[in-house]
Amino acid sequence: MNGIYIEITNVCNLKCSFCPSHTLTERRFMDAELFTRALGEASKIAPNIYFHILGEPTLHPHFENFLQVLEKENSSKLNLTTNGTTIEKCREILLRSNAIRQINFSTHAYAELPFDEACRHLKNVLDFCNEALKLRPELYINLRLWNVGDSFSNSWNSYMLSEVNKAFETDVQPGHFCSRHKSFLVKGRLYMHEDSRFEWPKIDTPEKNVFAKGTCRALDTHVGILSDGRVVACCLDYKGAITLGNIQENTLEEILSSPLANNLREGFARHELRHPLCINCNFCKRFK
Repeated sequence: MNGIYIEITNVCNLKCSFCPSHTLTERRFMDAELFTRALGEASKIAPNIYFHILGEPTLHPHFENFLQVLEKENSSKLNLTTNGTTIEKCREILLRSNAIRQINFSTHAYAELPFDEACRHLKNVLDFCNEALKLRPELYINLRLWNVGDSFSNSWNSYMLSEVNKAFETDVQPGHFCSRHKSFLVKGRLYMHEDSRFEWPKIDTPEKNVFAKGTCRALDTHVGILSDGRVVACCLDYKGAITLGNIQENTLEEILSSPLANNLREGFARHELRHPLCINCNFCKRFK
């Protein structure tokens, strides 16, 4: 398994139309004891940790402490996904943390903000990237534009691309996006990363006994831990529709060996989607 998603919070400071975070009624911040347990369990399974499922991880009041725990653990590296709106407050924390392998900035979120506000956030992110290129050249950074094909975002995407080229004195011209070509080098280990929008899966039809055709990389490349300790098979299962267990009750290895996990894993290997959430998931259709 490549990575474990640990949702340290499901709270976000933005209300993007494409993300269900702001629709949740229960706002959670993972406590320090649960995080230490989650990290300990995750580090036995995978080399990479992701502070993500839902939520803006840098909003967590113990975010810096969690990074320090990761640094002491020293066996797993963090891939951080953030909307970048807090970068002014946490830039020094991020630049000095050797636990961080990669930072993904969800800059597609800015397309829905007032233009002046979007420009300010983008400038702060690009300033951070410039500093990181000098101080942390080994750090991977992705400027995500996961809105390809969304006409509403076209003007923002064009503006952002011009600002990126201006900031780094480059001439990046993506324009060749496809499923196998999503990353475009800007400079050093800084990339523009394009992708199309996806819909978060949900169960909106009754459970059926007939399996649907399809497969997924859940339980193969990754698994998720929600902010309350529930273990979910998929990094898109923010409500815990496929709850395999809880790390407050069992080890991650035990949970991943459960009958439900084995049944889902067997189904994916046979190209059978065996859970209603998977059947209603459009993201599964990306995997042949």
